Amino acid sequence: MTHLLLAQCVMCFRTAAAQQNARAHVLDVAILLLGVPPFLILAGYCVLLWKKDSVTRDPNSAPHTD
Repeated sequence: MTHLLLAQCVMCFRTAAAQQNARAHVLDVAILLLGVPPFLILAGYCVLLWKKDSVTRDPNSAPHTD
């Protein structure tokens, strides 16, 4: 469990350290769960830009290599 506590800010680390193991685990899961929406939004923007680039690419230009 100690390795999960290292991914937290100082305030969350001290709160989790003062709790029982079960409550600290719930706090760890909640922190990771709150990180999922920003990651999915970023991934969505990346996919959107990639698809837009493939649609608007000039067919006479040099081939696009990935």
